[in-house]
Formats: sequence, C-alpha cells, structure tokens
Amino acid sequence: MKETMLLTNGKCACSLEDCTTRLVVEVLLNRKLLSRIERAPTDMRVSCQALVLFFLAGSCLLGKAEVHTVVSRPIPGTLQNVSKNDTGVQKAVLTGTYSFNNKSNDAFLFKASSVDDAKRQVVKGIRYILEVEISRTVCRKRGNNDNLTNCTFQTDSLLRQTFLCYFDIWSVPWMKTMSTTYFKCHSFDKF
Repeated sequence: MKETMLLTNGKCACSLEDCTTRLVVEVLLNRKLLSRIERAPTDMRVSCQALVLFFLAGSCLLGKAEVHTVVSRPIPGTLQNVSKNDTGVQKAVLTGTYSFNNKSNDAFLFKASSVDDAKRQVVKGIRYILEVEISRTVCRKRGNNDNLTNCTFQTDSLLRQTFLCYFDIWSVPWMKTMSTTYFKCHSFDKF
C-alpha cells in the first residue's frame, strides 16, 4: 500500500518510495552537508555513510511493510468541515435565521431551506461559519411565532423568495450562549 508523505512546505506530493528517494537525493545534493562530510575525519565519514545506508535500508523495509495511518485530532484554531446535521450546526443555523428575521423589514418570517456549507472553529468557544439558503414562510412576524418548525414555506409564486446567507455564529457552550457575530444575505434573484 503506497502512502503519501509530507514534503517541505507541507505539500503532499509523492508516495513513500518516491519521498524516500527524493529525501536521499536532497541530502546528498545538499552542498553544505557534502562539504562538512568531506572535511570530517575519515572515521566520521564512514559513520555518515553508514547512517545514510541504514536510513535507506529502513525506508526500503517501510516501503514493503504496510503503513498504518495515524488519525490525529483536529488542530485547535483551524476551520474544520462539520456535518450539516450536527446539533451545534442546527442551533447555529436557527440563531442566524432569527438574526436575519429580526433585521429584515419583511412581513413574513424566513427559515432555513438548505444548509450548503458548514465549518467549525474552536476558539474560546465554537465559531460556526455557515452558508445557508433561507426562504420565506407563510408565518407573519407579528404573530409571535418563535417556533419556525411550524411555519411552512410560501407556495404562492409571487411571495416566494430565497436568500443565500453567510452566517458567522459564536457559541460558548459552557455559558449556554450563541450569538450571530456577522451575517450577509443576497437574494437569489441577484445571481
């Protein structure tokens, strides 16, 4: 089984065997290293050559043996793709939708019709970055409808409207808070 390995600058570009060959060539072509080996005493030169030989032998063994990939934990602070069905994502979508409804001058409430993209970042809480389609419902704003699950989407073609929204939601689970830090919505008519 061929595994890919990281090269310099974090670029994943070659199989284990190719990377081993490239690494040895890079080591041997490194002029500073060659000049140090040439200036080293004879017994030390043999040690360097033996070290390179052991390295090659070990990498050949690795090439023949099955390599198991170690699954690592996500790196804190980096954006991670997250399932659109995740409960945190669903709460964040609802929070963003409520923010949109509070800021819009529309007579009707909107609710999420589709979650197109969801990312999560762990930073002093959880930051959700969402791309959501929200559509107009039949529920009016003045009706005190806090529960959007009971609101169906508009069926009248003249009243139907959908927005593509980008929500940035910050959640602090241990304080049980979730707030919209940024959102921007564009009507599908403009696309």
